[in-house]
Amino acid sequence: NIINKGSVCLCNDESSNPCCMNHDLPPIYTPMSRLADTRLHILMRGEKGSGKSILIQLFLAEHNGLLYNVDGFNGSGFKTMMGPNSITEAGMFGSVDEDGNITGRPLAQELCCGFLGFEEFSSVSDAGKKDHSIDMKNQLLTSTDNGRVMKALKSGWVKYTTLYSLWAGTQPARFELESGLDRRFFIIDIEMGAAKELKYKQAQRKQAQMTTATRLELADDNMAIRKWFMDRQNEVMDFPPTGILFDDRIEEWLEQPEVRSFESDLFRRLCIGYTMMKPDYQGGTYLDVVMTPELAMLLEGALTQRRSVMDSDLMLIKDTFWQQDISKSQLLKEVERMITNDYQAAKRWMESSLMGQSWYYEYVPKREGRGRKGIVCRIGAQPTPEATEKIAKKIIWGGQELVQ
Repeated sequence: NIINKGSVCLCNDESSNPCCMNHDLPPIYTPMSRLADTRLHILMRGEKGSGKSILIQLFLAEHNGLLYNVDGFNGSGFKTMMGPNSITEAGMFGSVDEDGNITGRPLAQELCCGFLGFEEFSSVSDAGKKDHSIDMKNQLLTSTDNGRVMKALKSGWVKYTTLYSLWAGTQPARFELESGLDRRFFIIDIEMGAAKELKYKQAQRKQAQMTTATRLELADDNMAIRKWFMDRQNEVMDFPPTGILFDDRIEEWLEQPEVRSFESDLFRRLCIGYTMMKPDYQGGTYLDVVMTPELAMLLEGALTQRRSVMDSDLMLIKDTFWQQDISKSQLLKEVERMITNDYQAAKRWMESSLMGQSWYYEYVPKREGRGRKGIVCRIGAQPTPEATEKIAKKIIWGGQELVQ
């Protein structure tokens, strides 16, 4: 992403720390004639004790994280930071003073071309429910997608481009992504069972009994990995690819029905990153993204985890109301109660999630009299034409009409 979009990085201005990621190299990945974003924002879902925080800290923790660099905020290496336990929209994206200047050090701008980690994503998502941070969700949507932060305030504009990567953890009960945020994140679903719990306990015992010599050996490994990241970063910056080529097997995998249209770009990002980090990187030519057995395993695992997490709410509605007819107004209330906790969000969720499912239909039943005939939702088999006065249109992405 640095190679592809570093030319639009604005974090070298006077309001922020210098950044070695800013350059004038031409982009190498421009699908649909636009400057594509190849960041991977990661959301880890797991129960308490499943290791979400440990994994995030392993890479981003100050001083000993694998991506941490002591000079990261001084123009060399990656910037990394573990985010605060509570945050406001102004603290994340900035505000302006009476003279129209951006005040403070907003994290999104501070961590441009770096990595920002939250042990609990709820510290970010909950801020959007407060009056003083009502714009948090919209700014998250644009900043994690194309990097744009733009707010028009009374005293001036908050306007900049940022290329931070967001990594966060969440518990299943706190999982809440709607209105497009789910399309920004790569999902890692950590399932806990008795066998994995036992392995965690055994690992804790080994760590508690670790000798000084072993700790020093691990510290050396940590430093070697960090040096490898820096060397690869410098190598790619000095000898960048001239373009990207995907082989046919990757395109065939992306075209399978299980991969939603808006998800294919996420998986392409994973393929690019995997290829860029292979030991035999060669710059100065096209980056050949080839489907290897290891990459195929990563893609299949990522798809399985994404379906398990992102479709859990969908399956909840399907299982609860299977083979039932329910008025649309009542179904909206049930979606609000069971999933979104917000009526407007429930309407958006139904539009984006239910419409287009092969088992979901909306229709107006035949009734006698002149009373109002409301829309009924059928979850299950398609209603018979004899029982309906009019079948409502059921639309899938792209505008294809399934039923009229």
